[in-house]
Amino acid sequence: MLPALCIASASACAARHYAPPTGPGAPFTEAAATWAALTPRCRDARVFVAEIRVDGWVGESRQRVPATMHGALTREDDIYLEVPAPGRSVVQMAGRAGQAVFLLPRDERVLRAASRDIVDALTGLRWGARDLLNVLSGCVSDPAAEVTGQRFERRVAFDLGFGARAWARQTGAAWQLEAAARDGLLVEYLARDGAFPSVVRVSSSAPDITPLALTFRLSQVQANIELDPGTFVLNAPEHFVPMTLEDLRATRPLREGKTSR
Repeated sequence: MLPALCIASASACAARHYAPPTGPGAPFTEAAATWAALTPRCRDARVFVAEIRVDGWVGESRQRVPATMHGALTREDDIYLEVPAPGRSVVQMAGRAGQAVFLLPRDERVLRAASRDIVDALTGLRWGARDLLNVLSGCVSDPAAEVTGQRFERRVAFDLGFGARAWARQTGAAWQLEAAARDGLLVEYLARDGAFPSVVRVSSSAPDITPLALTFRLSQVQANIELDPGTFVLNAPEHFVPMTLEDLRATRPLREGKTSR
């Protein structure tokens, strides 16, 4: 990063946050099988490609971070993100195995760092490519050795391991993923388009993390397509000036057309 599930209109739920069921619940022995049936496409997604519209704010000053980006993420922690614009892109980022090169082409600046540190400096979310893939595709986190759950009438809370939890609601014979919690964040699945979420809202829910509220709107989603090996390789021109994570955090340039010049 992102009420009851709002399929028809995500905006109708904008002012409310998901309220998880409370109480001990009843043991749900079918939790692992139900979660597996709920998440087959995202668990099989080795590559996740989408156009991602991000909107919201981050930090104590509620700095706005609107952007439309092209993204590609893999389970090997490879990442590609670009905020296109006429002339030169506003932002370019690419890397493999958790390390990335980040460019501000208009400012002729370059940063080399762990991809999760760059995403954190941009958005407040300390997530690498694999984390983003899991959250945006609807799997929430890496598959755990064991999934357990508690039932609350027509809702189930799934304990996914790694400190992650998800909530789903039964509608007839089907289950709908409503929300999840991980890393001190509330993730709300507000709409779906086919096999994958189309509107995901992420907001801070713990006092010791960066305050934020971000909504991701996904379109043109594709999974497991073949990508050119060069997708995740980005070379900076020699004259680009190095920048730091602190520089990036101070400006957070995820805004179409934003430049320091």
